[in-house]
Amino acid sequence: METEILKMICANQGAVNTEDLVYNLFSGDPKKLSEIICNQEKFVSCCPNGQPKVVARTRLRLCKVKDCLGICRGLHLCKNFLFSGFCQFTQLRRGCCFSHELTSDRNQRLLRQHELESLSREELCTLLLQSDHTLLPDSLERKVSGLL
Repeated sequence: METEILKMICANQGAVNTEDLVYNLFSGDPKKLSEIICNQEKFVSCCPNGQPKVVARTRLRLCKVKDCLGICRGLHLCKNFLFSGFCQFTQLRRGCCFSHELTSDRNQRLLRQHELESLSREELCTLLLQSDHTLLPDSLERKVSGLL
């Protein structure tokens, strides 16, 4: 059931009204939802403007080391390619130093370990962006860091 909740939240830009989750996935049983969303590695409850919401998150990150030998715990993906589908470095002679293969064995294994393999590319992007503020542009990262 965690996977269904995660997919619904990520498909809705990363946050969903708690009532909508109860109505759509739990047939009016808020206790069952509460049991699942207490997993703080995957979910956070918040109440912006008095409206209870559930936000999805993950500990999975993108690897930021150019010549990583695979000993890190991050996805080996070019963030430009992941988020936009385009990488300007592939046009250069030397090419991009990060992978453009979300479906590589290593990346798929990491997605399975974090139970994220069923997310679409867009849903994964939403989850990664809201879980790792370093993926945000510098001006937004400073604002987010100031809030934390």
